[in-house]
Amino acid sequence: MTHYATAHQKALKETLCYRRCYLFLLLTALSASKGYAAELKASIYSETRSTSNARLVATNVKDDVIERIGVNLVLKEERKRFNADASLNFYQDFYLNNTYSDQTQLTTGFGLFNFDIVEDFLDWRTSFTRTQVLNDTTATDTPDNRNERNTFRTGPTINYRINRASTLRMGTNYVQVENSDEISADTKRVNANTSYIYQYNSITDFSLNGAYDQILESDQGGTLPLNDDKIKNMTLNIGMNRQFSRGSFSINAGQNQVYSDTRDTIRGNFFDVLFQREQILFHDLQVQYSESISDSSIGFGSIERLIAANPSLGDGNQLFETTTPLDIIKQKRADISINRNIDSYQYNLSIFWNNLDYDLQLNDERSTGLTFNLRRQIQEGLTVGLTYQQVKQVLFDRPGDGDNDTQTYTIDSAYRWTKDFSTNGFIAYNVRKNNKNALREYEDFSVGVTLKWDLY
Repeated sequence: MTHYATAHQKALKETLCYRRCYLFLLLTALSASKGYAAELKASIYSETRSTSNARLVATNVKDDVIERIGVNLVLKEERKRFNADASLNFYQDFYLNNTYSDQTQLTTGFGLFNFDIVEDFLDWRTSFTRTQVLNDTTATDTPDNRNERNTFRTGPTINYRINRASTLRMGTNYVQVENSDEISADTKRVNANTSYIYQYNSITDFSLNGAYDQILESDQGGTLPLNDDKIKNMTLNIGMNRQFSRGSFSINAGQNQVYSDTRDTIRGNFFDVLFQREQILFHDLQVQYSESISDSSIGFGSIERLIAANPSLGDGNQLFETTTPLDIIKQKRADISINRNIDSYQYNLSIFWNNLDYDLQLNDERSTGLTFNLRRQIQEGLTVGLTYQQVKQVLFDRPGDGDNDTQTYTIDSAYRWTKDFSTNGFIAYNVRKNNKNALREYEDFSVGVTLKWDLY
């Protein structure tokens, strides 16, 4: 717990710094939007959860009651020369039986803060995101295994219209990444990207894309190696985007090359594929596949986009990345989502497959999983739901740890008493099995209720 306490103190210090930075940007956005229509949503909530196994362990099981008080804030502003898309979730967890120390968490997503400097030609974009990551994805998602990753990006983008069918787009960013875990590398880097886009017709365009990312400075705690590793990541790919009736298809395919001061050049394929279609055999379908190379300090942009597009998928370790000493990672990931509404019923099936290949560390793993959710509207304002989730994790480099198989069963309900006030409740059973190591198994039964008040 000593390491956890030190890392937590560092996280609190960083939280204060980034909170001031975030609030400054948010106030700037509010000031800039004064006198213009802006969409602002704010809510406060209180969640009380009772759990039979707060540490998610096989031995020395301890029950606890966790009280969470939180605030959600979302701001969206769009106009001719300025637009912003900001979100903030700030909450405090109280462990009434003292299983863990009280936790303060701030999660933000400044997805877009854009000023047009020269209309339709030059703009400046700034973003700040704070996401939660794990020390070790093979362990359970508890406070002593959880850290924060702060990513700040800022820089100009140029859009040059060559002719009616062709556009040249160039951008560069200064990026600063800080992980609250002491053994993880904090990096300062610069990245640049260039795209030539050819509009073939009104529904189809082709592109030639290049990207370059270089670590300028890395600061890694302890005496671990690779402290001064200046990693350079280059990507070249061609893309196509096509719209069609009730859907779209886009693909980018090419090559990744990663250069390092301390190891051989690493090469791999780059793919980013997205297929969306509504009303295919009465279902809405979305298929995503990504394949790329990155480093453990900043993680993968495809994961950020996936969580941003599907916030409800954040509950589950399959979407958490890991903070580790600076290393190069190859990732392959596929996601399939199927939805359908039938009268008062709605169901969703999500399937994922993820493969991580570390260059130096013995952390290679493959995880697969599915989530099935069925909901029914009983009456106006009242819905009930049933969710089943299963995640299987294979650890290639650590066979002694065994393979994890985690299953979660949840029954929940939601009732909106008034336009601004609602209540949510749930009962959940969570169990993990391991084929070799019984100490990595656990069971947990939990029940909880949430009160939410929409202020705006």
